[in-house]
Amino acid sequence: MFNKFSAIFVLFSICWSYSAGNNYDHYGYDLSTTTERMNSATRCVNVHPQNSVDLKQIMGLWYGSEIIIHSQDIPGVYEYDSCVIIHLTDVTQQVLNSNSYNNNNNNNHGYHRNQNNYGRVSTTPYAHLDRDDYQQQQQLQRQRTKYLRLVWSERDNNLEYTFNYTTDAPGVWSNIGDQRGSLVTLNSYTQFTGTVQVVKAVNDHLVLTFCGNDVKSSIYTVVLTRNRLGLSEDELRSIHSLLNRRGLYVETIRKVCNAAASSTVGGGIFPLSLLLLLLLLLQLLWCRRQ
Repeated sequence: MFNKFSAIFVLFSICWSYSAGNNYDHYGYDLSTTTERMNSATRCVNVHPQNSVDLKQIMGLWYGSEIIIHSQDIPGVYEYDSCVIIHLTDVTQQVLNSNSYNNNNNNNHGYHRNQNNYGRVSTTPYAHLDRDDYQQQQQLQRQRTKYLRLVWSERDNNLEYTFNYTTDAPGVWSNIGDQRGSLVTLNSYTQFTGTVQVVKAVNDHLVLTFCGNDVKSSIYTVVLTRNRLGLSEDELRSIHSLLNRRGLYVETIRKVCNAAASSTVGGGIFPLSLLLLLLLLLQLLWCRRQ
């Protein structure tokens, strides 16, 4: 009898660990094994982001529908009991006010970094210009460059990114500075350095592909919607087809937010089903031995 309950306990522990571990072993929280499983050929590919993006329209609150992992991972569709909420805010004026581009104190050529770690601005491309032309070019560059903040919230944790982009290419956001937030304190978190490409931006949903520059970073797509109930299956299939046409594999899909409605244990249907199946098999084997 003791051996029977010991076996059941071990099986339950394995399934529970699989489910609980997967909740944070995705899209940037734990990338310790990403180097071994990722396909470097898909790292930071050009997914042909949307050329025309109304940034004002996409600001505000978005709910996660799917997280699609494009690097090599275990294929399948996984349900999570957590909800990813992303908030986009234009912080252009805030950034400009915080550093004033150091024009008053930094007219020399080279690089300078502002006090809020928003990144650095290169002045070397205009080294051949005289002072007036240089200031004019700098002014034009400032007018073209915009900044936005992306806050990723999940459960009681959050992560804050700062990106810049140009009005010439509003569909490509470059990460500047380090991320902040409670998720940064996790031992497994690796700072993201790379770009976000806006694959699709319409009224009710937004598709963003995160692509890290570091070999330890994975490439993944976040499917967002204004509606907390998520997108329809037809809309999701259309997005999957779009990603496939852009050269991104859609084999590992992690559903969020809408998964909270499913009465599952540990964040996934598969772990619970596996546990019940194993317990049933164990019970049959035990009965045969009697």
